[in-house]
Amino acid sequence: MSEKNDVLVQVDHLKKYFPVKGLKGPGVQAVEDISIFINRGETLGLVGESGCGKTTLGRTILQLHEPTSGTIVYDGETIFEREDPWVRDAEGNLHPVKVPKAKQENMLPYRRKMQIIFQDPYSSLNPRMTVYDLISAPLEVYKVGTKEERREMVEEILQEVGLDKQYLNRFPHEFSGGQRQRIVVARALSFNPKLIVCDEPVSALDVSIQAQILNLLKKLQ
Repeated sequence: MSEKNDVLVQVDHLKKYFPVKGLKGPGVQAVEDISIFINRGETLGLVGESGCGKTTLGRTILQLHEPTSGTIVYDGETIFEREDPWVRDAEGNLHPVKVPKAKQENMLPYRRKMQIIFQDPYSSLNPRMTVYDLISAPLEVYKVGTKEERREMVEEILQEVGLDKQYLNRFPHEFSGGQRQRIVVARALSFNPKLIVCDEPVSALDVSIQAQILNLLKKLQ
């Protein structure tokens, strides 16, 4: 096992429940008591059948879904911690209990360090924004470089994912599914993040482009 300071992300006893309106109890138990750690420069693959919670786990680690309970530590800093608000009785039934308020860091500073490549390129791109706006918007939020420097960065990352800069002023509906996925990948890579959650990032791509994207991710790693 690696040294403690090599661990980039550590997750302990993470749970994510989705309440169901009109039903008692915790609702859908999408993530149930997951503990993992990811070292710097390491690739961790999750394998499981459809609907088992892989996507929800990734989104919960990034706090796109607020965790129900557990601990998330990023680069030695605890960014989320909450005791379990549900306990099981002798028969295995869950009952709510009062617990202290969660310790939860503002995720804005961490967004540029932790990115996600969504599986569905159709729903993850704003149809009213051009390719340039989609990729440059995060750079503008964090005030990265000048306008000219941001444009150069966007052009460079587009080329890295196999798209020409002539596409900058086009809208998502003008692209194929594979091209849209490459735009999603480019947006996630724009900050050169330390952690990338890849939710089947190449499933919509041709085999040749799959190899290109995977080689790019490996290079960045």
